[in-house]
Amino acid sequence: FKDGSKKTLGVMLVGEYEFNTLSRELIEIISGKLNLKLKDDNQWKLITSGMEFNIPKKSSFKLEVLEIVNYSCSYFED
Repeated sequence: FKDGSKKTLGVMLVGEYEFNTLSRELIEIISGKLNLKLKDDNQWKLITSGMEFNIPKKSSFKLEVLEIVNYSCSYFED
């Protein structure tokens, strides 16, 4: 964006994924269903349409996508 902020839109297919972050991220689930496990968590959390979650900078997280997910991800440099 003109102000320097970054945002992506995407689709995740059913499957298992692991991501690493450089900056803090806010992920908003537009549609679909997934399980989320943050780097330091022991348990999975169910995330569905209309929910969002934050990922700390320099971290990682795992996803088990249960049905196709449409999402928006905002990136923050703080």
